[in-house]
Amino acid sequence: MSRHPVTLLTPAFIAAVLFAFCLALALLASPRNADSFVLVGGVGALFFGYRAVAEVHQVWKQFTDQLEARKALRRSIPLTRINIRKDDIR
Repeated sequence: MSRHPVTLLTPAFIAAVLFAFCLALALLASPRNADSFVLVGGVGALFFGYRAVAEVHQVWKQFTDQLEARKALRRSIPLTRINIRKDDIR
């Protein structure tokens, strides 16, 4: 069976975590007058925020299609019991 569709969103999740880290870095460095960290955090937040949105936009259609396919597969599996004769089991 193929991988779970959520794996398609892994790069976007990593970019969102890095966005949050860079934003926190910029916000925590701002009152301390650490201008270089504010600059690095701001640029990083812009870049990783853009990448998170771009990654989600790129794979969203494929993600929803795979979720629908998995849902259809779950609904189509019959809930019947397999009958095995006892003399076949050792």
